[in-house]
Amino acid sequence: MSLNDSISTALAGLRSESAALSNISTNVANSSTVGYKESDTDFETMVLGNGTGGTVSAGVSTTTQMDVTTGGQIQSTGVNTDIAINGQGFMVVNSSATAGSGSYYLTQAGSFRPDASGNLVNAAGYFLQGQPLNSSGQPIGGLAQQVSSLSTVNVSNLLASAVPTSQMTFGANLPASDTAYSATAPTPPASSITYYNALGNAQTLELQFVPTQPAASGDPATNTWTMNIFDSASSTPSTPAGSATLTFASTGATAGELQSVVPTAGTYDPTAGTLTITTGDGTALPINIGAIGGASGLTQLGGPYTTTAMSQNGSSFGTLQNVNIGTDGIVAASFSNGSTRPIYQLDLAVVANPDGLTPVAGDAFALSATSGMAQLYQAGTGPVGTTEAGSLEGSNVDLSTQLTNLIATQQAYSSNAQVVQATNQMFQVLNHLTQ
Repeated sequence: MSLNDSISTALAGLRSESAALSNISTNVANSSTVGYKESDTDFETMVLGNGTGGTVSAGVSTTTQMDVTTGGQIQSTGVNTDIAINGQGFMVVNSSATAGSGSYYLTQAGSFRPDASGNLVNAAGYFLQGQPLNSSGQPIGGLAQQVSSLSTVNVSNLLASAVPTSQMTFGANLPASDTAYSATAPTPPASSITYYNALGNAQTLELQFVPTQPAASGDPATNTWTMNIFDSASSTPSTPAGSATLTFASTGATAGELQSVVPTAGTYDPTAGTLTITTGDGTALPINIGAIGGASGLTQLGGPYTTTAMSQNGSSFGTLQNVNIGTDGIVAASFSNGSTRPIYQLDLAVVANPDGLTPVAGDAFALSATSGMAQLYQAGTGPVGTTEAGSLEGSNVDLSTQLTNLIATQQAYSSNAQVVQATNQMFQVLNHLTQ
């Protein structure tokens, strides 16, 4: 090797160590960047032919490879729209919020927030992509087969329709002592329960229980009650919308259980245990008060009046309160009326060679010939892993390793510089000898 070869080799070493230093500085600067993937420097010996069939070393060159496969540590943020992936999958994003435009990329940087239009966009300005779902949780238009079939996840203008109440359950224990003789009539126990009409307006049913008492002292307890149900929506709210005479067993294994229900307003199904009344807007509403001979629903036992069951379906009109993302990638909206509804399904992408993806600005990656095509899977299925809301994947940079590499790179750079300096001195000696 000539002196010219020596200085060329040393200069190649300086250039290569400069490239390594650039990657190290980028890694250190992005050690706290969400979803950042470490840049690794690969060194390769350059060999040239010497014209006689042999070879001679010609220095070193470098290539930069991003370590996309290695994941960063997942950290909790508490923000519902932050998303991390427990697995090898990538979220699909688009540079544009408009379907059919922009560029589709893959990313694991999941710091998404709604913009002014309600589109979920991350810190780099990329819009999260998913499949819109109907109220039954099924993808609208069928399952997406490619990234271009996805659309921007939007959480604006979401409303929950009112759902009228179609069934109700009421259970209570009526005090057995109230059906015994008393010189002073006891106060009839009562309870109120809310239901929703067809327009989603809240109305109230009041269930009042009036005990039947013996005519004279010494007569046995009647174990009989009159149940009246008053509806706030009725045009005559003081007239019961439902009424029935209840008789309870007083002895034996069935003591305290319903023995008979004789309705005077409404109809009673002794098998289902439902008393069906007509509400103020003309709707039939079944109320489960317990079957004949059943131990649930209405009972008459010792002790005070106590409600044991009170529930109904239906809801009022609701506005969006919150957005939650499950481990299966289902984006669900929660509304002010207590209802929830799936609105999007996040499909995650995998490629055959993640390290072959082409990095773009904003911690995202474009598909390339070496990465292979993207395949979509619903989160929690296939090889993609699960989504974790309220968390972010941090950088996969190990600072201690980078600082160690920094010292080694600095020493190698200085050594190459010394080779250049020594070679220059040898050139000076050679020039002096030839003068």
